[in-house]
Parts: sequence; C-alpha cells; structure tokens
Amino acid sequence: MSRQAMFDAVRPLAPGRTFTPAQVRAGDAFADALGFPRVGDAPLDPTTADFADAAERLGCSVAQIRAVWDVEATGSGWFTGVRAEILALDGPGGFLDGSNLPKILFEAHHFDRLTGGRFRKSYPNLSSARWNKALYVGGQGEYERLHRAMQLDCDAALKSTSWGGPQIMGFNHALAGYATVDALVEAMKTGGRAHLMAFVAFVQNSGLTDALKAITTFHASAVAFARGYNGPGYSANDYHIKIARAFAKWSRA
Repeated sequence: MSRQAMFDAVRPLAPGRTFTPAQVRAGDAFADALGFPRVGDAPLDPTTADFADAAERLGCSVAQIRAVWDVEATGSGWFTGVRAEILALDGPGGFLDGSNLPKILFEAHHFDRLTGGRFRKSYPNLSSARWNKALYVGGQGEYERLHRAMQLDCDAALKSTSWGGPQIMGFNHALAGYATVDALVEAMKTGGRAHLMAFVAFVQNSGLTDALKAITTFHASAVAFARGYNGPGYSANDYHIKIARAFAKWSRA
C-alpha cells in the first residue's frame, strides 16, 4: 500500500469524500508511522553527491550524466507552486497533493494503445490512435488531463504518462526498478534523488550504459543514446545535438 492508497481506502468514510485539514494531518501521521514517503521529503533536484553516485553506478563521467539530465529534465523535474485548481481536482489527501509535483506529460496514443482504443470516440483529447502534438496542453495542465484519464482507467493513465526529470514512461516502471507503476509514481513524488536513481536503473536495464559512456562533444557520439532513450524520432528534436552541447558545457564546469 502507498500513502495515496491509504487515503483512497478511507475516503468513502469522509463527508462528501473530502477530508478536513485535521483528518489529513491525522492520516499523514498514520502514514508516517507506516513509513510511507511524503511528497517532497527530499530535495527537489538531485544534489552534487547524487550525480557523483549515479556516475559511479554507471561507470560514466558526471559530465555525461549531467548532459543527458539537462536535456531530459529541461532545467528541473518538478512543477513548483502547483496551482490551487489543479490540487482541487481530487481534494485534500488525494493523488494531487503538495505544492510541488513531478513534471509529467500525458501521452494520448499510449493511453489509446493500453485501453484498446475503447475511449477513442468518447474522449478524443485523451485517447488517440496516433501521436498528436496538438493534444498536449503543457505544464501543470497535464495533471488535469491525467486526472481525467485516471477516472477512465487509472492503471493505463499512469502508464501512459512520462514522469519526473528523466521523463520515464509509466509503462517502463520495471526498467526503472519498480514492480508497479504505482510504486514508480509514489517514488517520483518524493524528491530528485528518486528521479535520478530511476534513470540509472532504466539506463542499466535498457542496455544503454555503453551508449551513455560514449557521449562526447561530437554530435554523432550521442546518437546511440539519444535513439535508445528517446526512440527513432530523436533526430526530429535534435536530442543528440543537445546532449553533445550539454556535455561540452559540463566538461568545462
């Protein structure tokens, strides 16, 4: 069980299924006693020591892992100062809690695939037979899309979303070191180190370690990693070029 699952289990007992502040505090205290992590307990961004640890685990340089992180996390893996209307979608003690939440992007074509296309006609903004950039709303609004999809098929919705700094797809939870997508999501809410360690596990389990270690300032050196991590469309977004440029920056640091 997770902190969220605990709150969800007792929500039917709350008037209007909305918790009072006192009930949330009591629930948090109970969850603390059970050892469930709180949102944002750890620093939001990986520390210098975290990056050094990740580089040692992967046998690469800090500059190589920092270069990829810069490109994937685009500055940070978090939405900070989450808007009140986003948090109000499921009320206190719900899935959307905390002033900071990990960055996400909900992918309608994956939701369509995982649900067999059964919501394609009724919810065309959430389920699409093909990737369609126009369906993104961007920023914190992606949580609204995710929340709506979760009401249709929670497991498929979480698996159809990319999470945190490394933007790991939920359906890749096992590659990131988590038995379930729920466990991955709960970890992504705790802090930047969890984001980085999920990335480390993903690289190792996806056979991308050597490709990461091959990155230099030359664009071609980053092609293998960019293709393996971002898929065949990597070149459309110049991922290999961005990674090589970021590596040059961190090599001088």
